[in-house]
Amino acid sequence: MKRNDGCKMLTDEDLLTEVLSRLPVKYLLRCKAVSKSWYSLISNPSFIKAHYQRHAITINRAGDDNNEEAATLIVRLFKQEDLDDHPEEDGSYSLFRLGTTDDYIAELNFPFSRGDYPFTPPSILVGCVYGIVCVCVDPSAPIDAIHCVPACDKATDIYIWNPATRQSKLIPSHALYNCDDTDVVALGFGFDPVDFDFKVVRVVSRAIFPQVYSANRDAWQNIETNLTVFPKKNIFDICLHGFLFIAGQNGVIAFDLNKEVFICDIKLPECSNDPREECYYARIADFKDSIAVIISNDTGKINLWTLDDEACLRGGRVEASWTFMLSIDVGLDYMYVQGLFSSVEFLLIADTEWFSYNSDKKEARRIDTNPFFDLDAVFKYTENQQMLLVTKSKLVNWSDDEEDFSEESSINLENVYDDFIVISDDSDKSD
Repeated sequence: MKRNDGCKMLTDEDLLTEVLSRLPVKYLLRCKAVSKSWYSLISNPSFIKAHYQRHAITINRAGDDNNEEAATLIVRLFKQEDLDDHPEEDGSYSLFRLGTTDDYIAELNFPFSRGDYPFTPPSILVGCVYGIVCVCVDPSAPIDAIHCVPACDKATDIYIWNPATRQSKLIPSHALYNCDDTDVVALGFGFDPVDFDFKVVRVVSRAIFPQVYSANRDAWQNIETNLTVFPKKNIFDICLHGFLFIAGQNGVIAFDLNKEVFICDIKLPECSNDPREECYYARIADFKDSIAVIISNDTGKINLWTLDDEACLRGGRVEASWTFMLSIDVGLDYMYVQGLFSSVEFLLIADTEWFSYNSDKKEARRIDTNPFFDLDAVFKYTENQQMLLVTKSKLVNWSDDEEDFSEESSINLENVYDDFIVISDDSDKSD
Protein backbone atom coordinates (compact mmCIF):
# COMPACT_ATOMS: atom_id res chain seq x y z
CA MET A 1 0.00 0.00 0.00
CA LYS A 2 1.15 3.58 -0.77
CA ARG A 3 -0.15 6.66 1.00
CA ASN A 4 -1.09 9.82 -0.85
CA ASP A 5 -2.53 12.75 1.14
CA GLY A 6 -3.59 10.42 3.92
CA CYS A 7 -5.31 7.96 1.57
CA LYS A 8 -4.22 4.39 0.97
CA MET A 9 -3.28 3.69 -2.62
CA LEU A 10 -3.23 0.18 -4.02
CA THR A 11 -0.18 -0.94 -5.95
CA ASP A 12 -0.51 -2.82 -9.22
CA GLU A 13 0.32 -6.05 -7.36
CA ASP A 14 -2.37 -5.35 -4.75
CA LEU A 15 -4.94 -4.87 -7.48
CA LEU A 16 -3.81 -8.01 -9.31
CA THR A 17 -3.98 -10.02 -6.10
CA GLU A 18 -7.48 -8.75 -5.39
CA VAL A 19 -8.70 -9.66 -8.86
CA LEU A 20 -7.03 -13.08 -9.04
CA SER A 21 -8.19 -14.08 -5.56
CA ARG A 22 -11.79 -13.83 -6.80
CA LEU A 23 -11.29 -16.31 -9.64
CA PRO A 24 -12.27 -20.00 -9.50
CA VAL A 25 -9.37 -22.41 -9.52
CA LYS A 26 -9.82 -23.57 -13.11
CA TYR A 27 -9.07 -20.04 -14.34
CA LEU A 28 -6.15 -19.61 -11.94
CA LEU A 29 -4.58 -22.69 -13.49
CA ARG A 30 -4.50 -20.89 -16.82
CA CYS A 31 -3.36 -17.61 -15.26
CA LYS A 32 -0.28 -19.34 -13.85
CA ALA A 33 0.91 -19.76 -17.43
CA VAL A 34 0.72 -16.02 -18.24
CA SER A 35 4.14 -15.09 -16.83
CA LYS A 36 6.67 -16.00 -14.16
CA SER A 37 5.47 -13.13 -11.96
CA TRP A 38 1.85 -14.36 -12.13
CA TYR A 39 3.01 -17.94 -11.46
CA SER A 40 4.96 -16.74 -8.42
CA LEU A 41 2.04 -14.70 -7.09
CA ILE A 42 -0.54 -17.48 -7.47
CA SER A 43 1.85 -20.05 -5.92
CA ASN A 44 2.60 -17.83 -2.93
CA PRO A 45 1.27 -19.29 0.37
CA SER A 46 -0.18 -15.88 1.38
CA PHE A 47 -2.22 -15.74 -1.82
CA ILE A 48 -3.33 -19.35 -1.37
CA LYS A 49 -4.56 -18.61 2.15
CA ALA A 50 -6.41 -15.50 0.96
CA HIS A 51 -8.05 -17.49 -1.83
CA TYR A 52 -8.98 -20.27 0.60
CA GLN A 53 -10.63 -17.85 3.01
CA ARG A 54 -12.54 -16.05 0.25
CA HIS A 55 -13.97 -19.25 -1.21
CA ALA A 56 -14.33 -21.35 1.96
CA ILE A 57 -18.12 -20.89 2.06
CA THR A 58 -18.47 -23.17 -0.98
CA ILE A 59 -16.97 -26.17 0.81
CA ASN A 60 -18.73 -29.51 1.10
CA ARG A 61 -20.88 -28.97 -1.99
CA ALA A 62 -20.90 -32.43 -3.55
CA GLY A 63 -22.60 -33.74 -6.64
CA ASP A 64 -25.88 -32.17 -7.71
CA ASP A 65 -26.83 -29.30 -5.40
CA ASN A 66 -30.46 -30.39 -5.62
CA ASN A 67 -29.68 -34.03 -4.88
CA GLU A 68 -28.11 -34.48 -1.47
CA GLU A 69 -27.81 -38.21 -2.02
CA ALA A 70 -25.58 -37.91 -5.10
CA ALA A 71 -22.29 -38.27 -3.23
CA THR A 72 -19.15 -38.95 -5.24
CA LEU A 73 -16.70 -41.52 -3.88
CA ILE A 74 -13.06 -42.13 -4.69
CA VAL A 75 -12.47 -45.87 -4.85
CA ARG A 76 -9.69 -48.31 -5.69
CA LEU A 77 -10.55 -51.08 -8.12
CA PHE A 78 -9.69 -54.65 -7.16
CA LYS A 79 -6.31 -55.80 -8.43
CA GLN A 80 -6.68 -59.16 -10.15
CA GLU A 81 -3.81 -61.63 -10.51
CA ASP A 82 -4.85 -62.38 -14.09
CA LEU A 83 -5.34 -59.10 -15.95
CA ASP A 84 -5.93 -60.96 -19.22
CA ASP A 85 -9.37 -62.03 -17.96
CA HIS A 86 -10.08 -58.80 -16.06
CA PRO A 87 -8.02 -56.00 -17.63
CA GLU A 88 -10.14 -53.30 -16.02
CA GLU A 89 -9.46 -54.56 -12.48
CA ASP A 90 -5.87 -53.32 -12.27
CA GLY A 91 -5.92 -51.71 -8.81
CA SER A 92 -6.33 -48.19 -10.24
CA TYR A 93 -8.49 -45.40 -8.82
CA SER A 94 -11.82 -44.05 -10.06
CA LEU A 95 -14.63 -41.72 -9.08
CA PHE A 96 -17.94 -43.46 -8.40
CA ARG A 97 -21.21 -41.53 -8.16
CA LEU A 98 -23.89 -42.77 -5.77
CA GLY A 99 -27.41 -42.02 -6.91
CA THR A 100 -30.14 -43.34 -9.14
CA THR A 101 -27.62 -44.81 -11.59
CA ASP A 102 -24.66 -45.72 -9.32
CA ASP A 103 -21.94 -45.50 -11.91
CA TYR A 104 -18.28 -44.69 -12.48
CA ILE A 105 -17.81 -41.13 -13.73
CA ALA A 106 -14.03 -40.78 -14.13
CA GLU A 107 -10.92 -42.95 -14.33
CA LEU A 108 -8.06 -41.50 -12.30
CA ASN A 109 -5.33 -44.13 -12.85
CA PHE A 110 -2.62 -43.81 -10.15
CA PRO A 111 -0.73 -41.12 -8.20
CA PHE A 112 2.51 -42.20 -9.91
CA SER A 113 3.49 -42.14 -13.57
CA ARG A 114 3.73 -45.05 -15.95
CA GLY A 115 7.23 -46.53 -15.67
CA ASP A 116 7.92 -45.32 -12.09
CA TYR A 117 7.79 -48.99 -11.01
CA PRO A 118 8.74 -52.13 -12.97
CA PHE A 119 5.13 -53.32 -12.53
CA THR A 120 2.03 -51.80 -10.95
CA PRO A 121 2.42 -52.32 -7.18
CA PRO A 122 -0.55 -52.80 -4.83
CA SER A 123 -1.77 -49.74 -2.97
CA ILE A 124 -4.34 -48.63 -0.42
CA LEU A 125 -6.40 -45.45 -0.09
CA VAL A 126 -5.47 -43.61 3.12
CA GLY A 127 -7.82 -40.64 2.92
CA CYS A 128 -9.35 -37.83 0.90
CA VAL A 129 -9.71 -34.27 2.20
CA TYR A 130 -11.01 -31.37 0.09
CA GLY A 131 -10.29 -33.29 -3.10
CA ILE A 132 -6.67 -34.08 -2.12
CA VAL A 133 -5.98 -37.80 -1.84
CA CYS A 134 -3.41 -39.84 0.09
CA VAL A 135 -2.34 -43.25 -1.22
CA CYS A 136 0.09 -45.77 0.29
CA VAL A 137 2.00 -47.97 -2.18
CA ASP A 138 3.97 -51.16 -1.44
CA PRO A 139 6.89 -51.11 -3.93
CA SER A 140 8.47 -54.28 -2.51
CA ALA A 141 5.39 -56.47 -2.97
CA PRO A 142 5.68 -59.45 -5.34
CA ILE A 143 4.29 -59.02 -8.83
CA ASP A 144 1.21 -61.14 -8.07
CA ALA A 145 0.32 -59.26 -4.84
CA ILE A 146 -3.20 -57.81 -4.85
CA HIS A 147 -3.32 -56.08 -1.44
CA CYS A 148 -1.21 -53.43 0.25
CA VAL A 149 -0.89 -54.04 3.99
CA PRO A 150 1.36 -51.44 5.69
CA ALA A 151 3.89 -53.05 8.04
CA CYS A 152 6.14 -51.48 10.66
CA ASP A 153 9.32 -52.97 9.16
CA LYS A 154 8.42 -52.41 5.50
CA ALA A 155 9.21 -49.29 3.51
CA THR A 156 6.16 -47.92 1.68
CA ASP A 157 5.75 -45.04 -0.73
CA ILE A 158 3.14 -42.52 0.35
CA TYR A 159 1.72 -40.03 -2.15
CA ILE A 160 -0.28 -36.83 -1.70
CA TRP A 161 -2.25 -36.51 -4.91
CA ASN A 162 -4.63 -34.14 -6.66
CA PRO A 163 -6.45 -36.27 -9.27
CA ALA A 164 -8.13 -33.21 -10.76
CA THR A 165 -4.83 -31.66 -11.86
CA ARG A 166 -2.87 -34.94 -12.11
CA GLN A 167 -0.27 -33.62 -9.71
CA SER A 168 1.20 -35.68 -6.91
CA LYS A 169 4.03 -35.69 -4.44
CA LEU A 170 5.97 -38.67 -3.11
CA ILE A 171 6.64 -37.69 0.49
CA PRO A 172 9.90 -38.58 2.33
CA SER A 173 10.35 -42.08 3.71
CA HIS A 174 9.02 -42.86 7.17
CA ALA A 175 10.87 -44.64 9.98
CA LEU A 176 11.05 -48.44 10.18
CA TYR A 177 10.79 -50.53 13.34
CA ASN A 178 11.73 -54.08 14.29
CA CYS A 179 8.52 -55.98 14.82
CA ASP A 180 6.82 -59.35 14.68
CA ASP A 181 3.70 -60.67 12.96
CA THR A 182 1.42 -59.30 15.69
CA ASP A 183 2.41 -55.67 15.11
CA VAL A 184 0.19 -53.58 12.85
CA VAL A 185 0.22 -50.10 11.33
CA ALA A 186 -2.57 -47.51 11.15
CA LEU A 187 -2.45 -44.57 8.73
CA GLY A 188 -4.47 -41.37 8.62
CA PHE A 189 -4.59 -38.35 6.33
CA GLY A 190 -6.02 -34.97 7.21
CA PHE A 191 -5.91 -31.21 6.84
CA ASP A 192 -4.95 -28.73 9.55
CA PRO A 193 -7.11 -25.62 8.87
CA VAL A 194 -5.12 -23.49 11.33
CA ASP A 195 -1.74 -23.81 9.59
CA PHE A 196 -3.18 -24.75 6.16
CA ASP A 197 -1.22 -27.98 6.23
CA PHE A 198 -1.86 -31.51 4.99
CA LYS A 199 -0.61 -34.19 7.37
CA VAL A 200 -0.12 -37.97 7.37
CA VAL A 201 -0.18 -39.86 10.68
CA ARG A 202 1.49 -43.27 11.05
CA VAL A 203 0.90 -45.29 14.21
CA VAL A 204 2.71 -48.56 14.89
CA SER A 205 1.57 -50.86 17.67
CA ARG A 206 4.13 -51.20 20.48
CA ALA A 207 6.30 -48.46 18.93
CA ILE A 208 7.42 -45.73 21.30
CA PHE A 209 6.62 -42.85 18.99
CA PRO A 210 3.91 -42.45 16.37
CA GLN A 211 4.97 -40.21 13.51
CA VAL A 212 3.36 -37.30 11.68
CA TYR A 213 4.33 -35.93 8.28
CA SER A 214 3.68 -32.24 7.62
CA ALA A 215 3.50 -30.99 4.04
CA ASN A 216 4.55 -27.53 5.25
CA ARG A 217 7.67 -28.91 6.93
CA ASP A 218 8.09 -31.62 4.28
CA ALA A 219 9.35 -33.95 7.00
CA TRP A 220 8.29 -36.62 9.48
CA GLN A 221 8.66 -36.12 13.19
CA ASN A 222 7.97 -38.22 16.26
CA ILE A 223 4.98 -37.50 18.48
CA GLU A 224 5.21 -37.68 22.22
CA THR A 225 2.01 -39.53 22.87
CA ASN A 226 -0.41 -40.67 25.52
CA LEU A 227 -1.75 -43.31 23.12
CA THR A 228 -2.82 -46.12 25.44
CA VAL A 229 -4.59 -48.34 22.90
CA PHE A 230 -4.19 -49.07 19.23
CA PRO A 231 -6.78 -48.27 16.52
CA LYS A 232 -9.06 -51.11 15.47
CA LYS A 233 -8.33 -50.68 11.75
CA ASN A 234 -5.43 -49.84 9.43
CA ILE A 235 -7.00 -46.60 8.15
CA PHE A 236 -8.50 -43.74 10.17
CA ASP A 237 -12.21 -43.28 9.49
CA ILE A 238 -12.52 -39.56 8.85
CA CYS A 239 -10.99 -36.09 9.07
CA LEU A 240 -13.39 -33.47 10.42
CA HIS A 241 -12.94 -30.07 12.09
CA GLY A 242 -9.16 -30.45 12.21
CA PHE A 243 -9.17 -33.91 13.82
CA LEU A 244 -8.64 -37.47 12.62
CA PHE A 245 -10.96 -40.08 14.17
CA ILE A 246 -10.95 -43.84 14.53
CA ALA A 247 -12.40 -46.36 16.99
CA GLY A 248 -10.02 -47.92 19.52
CA GLN A 249 -10.41 -50.74 21.99
CA ASN A 250 -11.76 -48.50 24.75
CA GLY A 251 -13.49 -45.74 22.80
CA VAL A 252 -12.86 -43.13 20.13
CA ILE A 253 -9.28 -42.09 19.35
CA ALA A 254 -8.84 -38.56 17.99
CA PHE A 255 -5.73 -36.86 16.66
CA ASP A 256 -5.49 -33.07 16.81
CA LEU A 257 -3.86 -32.18 13.49
CA ASN A 258 -2.76 -28.73 14.65
CA LYS A 259 -1.40 -29.53 18.12
CA GLU A 260 -0.27 -32.99 16.94
CA VAL A 261 -1.51 -34.79 20.04
CA PHE A 262 -3.78 -37.80 20.55
CA ILE A 263 -6.95 -37.75 22.62
CA CYS A 264 -7.65 -41.32 23.69
CA ASP A 265 -10.52 -43.33 25.12
CA ILE A 266 -13.28 -40.84 24.31
CA LYS A 267 -16.29 -42.57 25.79
CA LEU A 268 -18.79 -44.00 23.34
CA PRO A 269 -22.55 -43.81 23.91
CA GLU A 270 -23.91 -46.64 26.03
CA CYS A 271 -25.86 -49.09 23.92
CA SER A 272 -24.54 -52.44 25.06
CA ASN A 273 -23.58 -54.23 28.23
CA ASP A 274 -20.21 -55.01 26.66
CA PRO A 275 -18.19 -51.86 25.85
CA ARG A 276 -15.80 -53.91 23.72
CA GLU A 277 -18.72 -54.83 21.47
CA GLU A 278 -19.55 -51.14 21.06
CA CYS A 279 -16.04 -50.31 19.91
CA TYR A 280 -15.80 -53.29 17.61
CA TYR A 281 -18.82 -52.21 15.57
CA ALA A 282 -18.24 -48.45 15.86
CA ARG A 283 -17.45 -46.22 12.91
CA ILE A 284 -16.86 -42.47 13.10
CA ALA A 285 -18.68 -40.40 10.47
CA ASP A 286 -19.74 -36.91 9.43
CA PHE A 287 -23.45 -36.39 10.06
CA LYS A 288 -24.58 -32.93 8.91
CA ASP A 289 -21.15 -31.50 9.78
CA SER A 290 -21.23 -33.03 13.28
CA ILE A 291 -18.96 -35.75 14.63
CA ALA A 292 -21.05 -38.89 14.75
CA VAL A 293 -20.61 -42.51 15.73
CA ILE A 294 -22.39 -45.31 13.89
CA ILE A 295 -22.81 -48.47 15.91
CA SER A 296 -24.20 -51.57 14.24
CA ASN A 297 -24.59 -55.17 15.25
CA ASP A 298 -25.51 -58.54 13.77
CA THR A 299 -29.25 -57.92 14.22
CA GLY A 300 -29.32 -55.67 11.14
CA LYS A 301 -29.82 -52.46 13.11
CA ILE A 302 -27.87 -49.21 12.79
CA ASN A 303 -27.78 -46.64 15.60
CA LEU A 304 -26.31 -43.15 15.21
CA TRP A 305 -25.30 -40.56 17.82
CA THR A 306 -23.72 -37.13 17.42
CA LEU A 307 -21.17 -35.55 19.76
CA ASP A 308 -22.81 -32.75 21.74
CA ASP A 309 -19.74 -30.51 21.70
CA GLU A 310 -16.01 -30.80 21.11
CA ALA A 311 -14.88 -29.90 24.64
CA CYS A 312 -13.74 -33.49 25.16
CA LEU A 313 -11.28 -33.00 22.27
CA ARG A 314 -9.62 -29.94 23.81
CA GLY A 315 -8.13 -31.58 26.89
CA GLY A 316 -9.05 -31.02 30.50
CA ARG A 317 -10.52 -34.52 30.88
CA VAL A 318 -14.00 -33.43 29.85
CA GLU A 319 -16.20 -36.49 29.36
CA ALA A 320 -17.87 -36.88 25.98
CA SER A 321 -21.66 -36.60 25.82
CA TRP A 322 -23.72 -37.86 22.88
CA THR A 323 -27.20 -37.23 21.49
CA PHE A 324 -29.11 -40.15 20.01
CA MET A 325 -30.22 -39.24 16.48
CA LEU A 326 -31.68 -42.30 14.78
CA SER A 327 -32.10 -46.06 14.81
CA ILE A 328 -32.58 -48.01 11.60
CA ASP A 329 -33.55 -51.59 10.85
CA VAL A 330 -32.19 -52.00 7.32
CA GLY A 331 -34.04 -55.25 6.71
CA LEU A 332 -31.10 -57.27 5.39
CA ASP A 333 -28.09 -59.18 6.69
CA TYR A 334 -24.87 -57.23 6.30
CA MET A 335 -21.34 -57.44 7.66
CA TYR A 336 -20.69 -53.82 8.64
CA VAL A 337 -21.37 -50.17 7.80
CA GLN A 338 -18.65 -48.78 5.54
CA GLY A 339 -19.68 -45.17 6.00
CA LEU A 340 -22.23 -42.38 5.79
CA PHE A 341 -21.72 -40.38 2.60
CA SER A 342 -24.62 -37.94 2.88
CA SER A 343 -26.97 -37.17 5.74
CA VAL A 344 -29.23 -40.04 4.65
CA GLU A 345 -27.15 -42.50 2.59
CA PHE A 346 -25.43 -45.37 4.44
CA LEU A 347 -23.05 -47.69 2.59
CA LEU A 348 -23.22 -51.31 3.75
CA ILE A 349 -21.06 -54.36 3.08
CA ALA A 350 -22.67 -57.80 2.77
CA ASP A 351 -20.22 -60.54 1.84
CA THR A 352 -18.62 -59.10 -1.32
CA GLU A 353 -21.59 -56.90 -2.27
CA TRP A 354 -22.35 -53.25 -1.64
CA PHE A 355 -25.72 -51.96 -0.51
CA SER A 356 -26.94 -48.42 -0.02
CA TYR A 357 -29.59 -47.64 2.58
CA ASN A 358 -31.57 -44.41 2.44
CA SER A 359 -32.75 -43.56 5.95
CA ASP A 360 -35.40 -41.11 4.72
CA LYS A 361 -36.98 -43.46 2.19
CA LYS A 362 -36.23 -46.51 4.37
CA GLU A 363 -35.03 -48.33 1.26
CA ALA A 364 -32.03 -50.54 0.66
CA ARG A 365 -30.67 -51.15 -2.81
CA ARG A 366 -27.84 -53.24 -4.18
CA ILE A 367 -25.07 -51.24 -5.82
CA ASP A 368 -23.78 -52.72 -9.04
CA THR A 369 -20.02 -52.14 -8.94
CA ASN A 370 -18.63 -53.54 -12.16
CA PRO A 371 -15.67 -53.60 -12.10
CA PHE A 372 -15.51 -54.33 -8.38
CA PHE A 373 -13.80 -51.89 -6.05
CA ASP A 374 -12.01 -52.42 -2.75
CA LEU A 375 -14.27 -52.83 0.28
CA ASP A 376 -11.74 -51.67 2.85
CA ALA A 377 -11.20 -47.98 2.10
CA VAL A 378 -13.71 -45.65 0.42
CA PHE A 379 -13.82 -41.89 0.89
CA LYS A 380 -16.10 -39.09 -0.18
CA TYR A 381 -14.66 -36.90 -2.93
CA THR A 382 -15.92 -33.32 -2.79
CA GLU A 383 -15.49 -30.40 -5.13
CA ASN A 384 -14.76 -26.88 -3.90
CA GLN A 385 -13.14 -23.65 -4.99
CA GLN A 386 -10.23 -23.64 -2.57
CA MET A 387 -6.58 -23.65 -3.51
CA LEU A 388 -4.27 -25.42 -1.08
CA LEU A 389 -0.51 -25.85 -1.16
CA VAL A 390 1.65 -28.93 -1.39
CA THR A 391 5.13 -28.01 -2.59
CA LYS A 392 7.37 -29.94 -4.98
CA SER A 393 4.53 -31.81 -6.63
CA LYS A 394 4.84 -33.09 -10.19
CA LEU A 395 2.58 -34.04 -13.04
CA VAL A 396 1.55 -37.67 -13.29
CA ASN A 397 1.73 -39.18 -16.79
CA TRP A 398 -0.24 -42.29 -17.78
CA SER A 399 -0.53 -41.34 -21.42
CA ASP A 400 0.88 -43.74 -24.02
CA ASP A 401 1.85 -40.76 -26.17
CA GLU A 402 4.03 -38.25 -24.32
CA GLU A 403 3.11 -35.56 -26.84
CA ASP A 404 -0.54 -35.88 -25.82
CA PHE A 405 0.27 -35.16 -22.19
CA SER A 406 0.06 -31.43 -21.61
CA GLU A 407 -1.06 -28.93 -19.03
CA GLU A 408 -4.44 -28.87 -20.74
CA SER A 409 -4.85 -32.63 -20.24
CA SER A 410 -3.93 -32.25 -16.58
CA ILE A 411 -7.27 -30.57 -15.91
CA ASN A 412 -9.44 -32.75 -18.12
CA LEU A 413 -11.81 -33.54 -15.23
CA GLU A 414 -13.40 -30.10 -15.54
CA ASN A 415 -16.31 -31.75 -17.36
CA VAL A 416 -17.03 -33.62 -14.12
CA TYR A 417 -16.58 -30.70 -11.72
CA ASP A 418 -16.40 -26.97 -12.22
CA ASP A 419 -13.68 -26.14 -9.70
CA PHE A 420 -10.94 -28.03 -7.94
CA ILE A 421 -8.29 -27.69 -5.30
CA VAL A 422 -4.89 -26.96 -6.78
CA ILE A 423 -1.67 -28.47 -5.52
CA SER A 424 1.01 -25.87 -6.20
CA ASP A 425 4.14 -27.02 -8.01
CA ASP A 426 7.39 -25.49 -6.79
CA SER A 427 9.51 -27.74 -8.97
CA ASP A 428 11.09 -26.69 -12.25
CA LYS A 429 8.72 -24.48 -14.20
CA SER A 430 8.76 -22.67 -17.46
CA ASP A 431 6.87 -19.79 -19.04
